[in-house]
Amino acid sequence: MLKLGSTYLFVKDMNKSIYFYEKLLQMKVTSKNFNRWAQFNFDGNCIALMNQQYDDKRMGSGENLQGVYSEEYLERYKDFKITYGNNFVLNFYINNLNAEYERLKKLDIGKVSPVMYLNVASPYYFFTIEDPDGNTIEITGNYNKES
Repeated sequence: MLKLGSTYLFVKDMNKSIYFYEKLLQMKVTSKNFNRWAQFNFDGNCIALMNQQYDDKRMGSGENLQGVYSEEYLERYKDFKITYGNNFVLNFYINNLNAEYERLKKLDIGKVSPVMYLNVASPYYFFTIEDPDGNTIEITGNYNKES
């Protein structure tokens, strides 16, 4: 069974967004990874902010990114454009990412991406599936690369 990992919003200005959500939610940001990710934890649930510009700058820096982003991640985000406002990503966690990936591909209920990897703050495997309206659902969990 899937478990909700987080709901996150793409933001243009991380500092302005953190300020807004700290005020709105009446709490300090729970954790922050660089200028890329910030989250607010609520009794096992999480609302997070994602600054895609962090990845854009890093990918354009000339830095050796081997081991940071997978080729699939770099390919997907090469032409990735964000329309700010009215967007969010539902993120779910599953113990066996391999089995969930195969299950959703077999169901054929939406476009499924390849499994992607990135290692910005820690190793992270995930794939996405689109709902009928084109909203992105992200699935992450324990992944066996050899399977």
